[in-house]
Amino acid sequence: MNFFEHQEQAERKTFRLVISYLLGLFLTFLAIHAVVTGVVILATDEIRGTNDSQSRSYGSAASDGNRFGDGDAGSYTQGYDLGEAFVQQYLNPELILIDLTLVILIIGGGTLYKTSQLRRMDGDGIAQMYGGVRVQQRGASWKEKRLLNIVEEMAIASGIHVPNVYVLRNESGINAFAAGYSEPTSAVAVTQGALDYLSRDELEGVIAHEFSHILHHDTRLNMRLIGILFGLEMIAIIGYVILRSTPNVTVSRSGVEGKGRIGVLILLIGLGLLVIGLLGQLFANIIRAAVSRQREFLADASAVQYTRNPEGITGALKKIGSRVGARVTNSKAVEGSHLFFGNIFDGSFLSGIFNSHPDLTERIRRIDPKFDGRYPETIGRQVNPEAPEPEPAPKADSGENLKKVLDRAMGEFGRHAFGAGSAAVVSAILGAAGNVTREKIAVAKALLENIPPAVEEKINDRFGATAALLAVLLDSAPQRREQELAYLRENLSIDVLENIGTIAKELEGVTDAVKIPIVQKAFPHLRTMPKSDYLRLREIILTLMKSDGQIDLLEFTIAGFVINDLDLYFRLVPAPVETLEEPDQIADPFFRVASMLAYAGTDDRAAAQKAFVTAVESLGLPRSPMPNEACTPAEFSQALNTLSHAKAPLRQKVLEALYALISADGQITEREGELIRAVTAYLNCPMPTWGE
Repeated sequence: MNFFEHQEQAERKTFRLVISYLLGLFLTFLAIHAVVTGVVILATDEIRGTNDSQSRSYGSAASDGNRFGDGDAGSYTQGYDLGEAFVQQYLNPELILIDLTLVILIIGGGTLYKTSQLRRMDGDGIAQMYGGVRVQQRGASWKEKRLLNIVEEMAIASGIHVPNVYVLRNESGINAFAAGYSEPTSAVAVTQGALDYLSRDELEGVIAHEFSHILHHDTRLNMRLIGILFGLEMIAIIGYVILRSTPNVTVSRSGVEGKGRIGVLILLIGLGLLVIGLLGQLFANIIRAAVSRQREFLADASAVQYTRNPEGITGALKKIGSRVGARVTNSKAVEGSHLFFGNIFDGSFLSGIFNSHPDLTERIRRIDPKFDGRYPETIGRQVNPEAPEPEPAPKADSGENLKKVLDRAMGEFGRHAFGAGSAAVVSAILGAAGNVTREKIAVAKALLENIPPAVEEKINDRFGATAALLAVLLDSAPQRREQELAYLRENLSIDVLENIGTIAKELEGVTDAVKIPIVQKAFPHLRTMPKSDYLRLREIILTLMKSDGQIDLLEFTIAGFVINDLDLYFRLVPAPVETLEEPDQIADPFFRVASMLAYAGTDDRAAAQKAFVTAVESLGLPRSPMPNEACTPAEFSQALNTLSHAKAPLRQKVLEALYALISADGQITEREGELIRAVTAYLNCPMPTWGE
């Protein structure tokens, strides 16, 4: 299953979630309507007179030797009358309408409230709510630095920004989760127990599992699940509040006195809602399990695929099976139990009732069929190795070492694979989208190792991250660079300015393949700036891009990679709503993008025409390319924004067509590679950096 199929499946799961939610709402309505019906009958005393007369009649019959006795006959008749009255009220149209409105307001209101709250919080807010503390390189322990390195490698290998990383320091169980509505707003969190007990390979397996959830949009589905199911759980919350506010009830020999009757009714309502709410919570957990359990198996399999090290994730799962477990004690984490790597109720009496995860032994045996089901009794904490860290691979000034790693990682669809035919190349490249491999992780490590240490040191706060981003965008021509620096001196704070010159000097001779990961590493720190500062930075970036009268491809890629994502993070624009399904709905923007890519690959107009035809015919949209002079960056950007609204299957067809276009002549030029990287960034298709 490729990246686009995973996204489509996640959307189908969302549809099933909505259907299950509606079914839960209907069943909850039936139950609440029954409670309200009973309360109405008791409150209006509809059967009191009948009961009194029946009691007297049956009492006389008993004194005359009635063989049924006053208890049997009276109970039978009263039960029949009560049932009849209940059915009459239960089918009362007015009461049905009132109760249905009440249920919709309570459950629907709860869902809307929680969904709105989650959208404001997103991944960072969820991690903080569950007790997470953000981790950064500066001041981090060796365990936390190891975690950050793994997350950075995984992010760069998968082609997305480095997410913010959190540690749940009060949780001693082994667990982790990823949360967020989209890649730019996602966060990854692990418990302190995971840091304390997992080896690097085991921690890498867990992080790979969580990245699978991010890349396949499981995190978006899981966030929706929290919001939707909160509505069903609102009933229990209301019932609990009513019980807490129930007035005291005084009972004497003559029965309930004074206002006690009202208290009894309130007590019954509260108890009824609490019971219904608990059933609603049980139903909500059934939905959680139905939605998330299969996704957990898929994420486990993806972790093995990403790392090619099944012992990593199985080792982590086996340690969870020890006495350490995976339990999370933060009470707020209950509603997000399905987010976590392991069962957060592990070891408690709620474990079997509310577990939204597959059986631990079954998860391990899916990866290791020979597992005998025995878990370690005790496990030791990780110890900081006393031996010094191995020396990093030498960084050749010419970039030759990095080039070798990149070439090797290109594998079957590398520069020398085009003899197999462009169709095979396109299939292999798109198959790499959203999928991490050991080769990609090796590339990520090589790219990170080639970031100059001075630059690495600077990217540790928002000022250094801003400086690194702007330094990457500076023009290589000395005269133009000096003009841009003069502009920056007029518009930036001293905290940023003092770092730009140092970073720019360090970046001389650094390839574009390394500059993109620098921006990816800077992204978590850029998200910490105030919105007003980002608006100013955004204006500065766009000014630098336009200062020389033309937009460099690296600049354009960074704009698509950073500005689009930060616009989404700071809520300047809504997330693209994927509504376009048919090729004719995206014909015009597709022609614009295909035309620019066709001209980028060759100066031969006939060759450009041939490449263009290759692309448009695959979508069934025959047409000639636009004039070269009409292919401006502004038109290109606008067209990509429109294409971002295409659904996953159509986006896959668009990218297949565009990759077929740029590989039609048997090679992908540097300019074509830069442009297609920008395209994938705009179309929310994570594609790793492979070099020039």
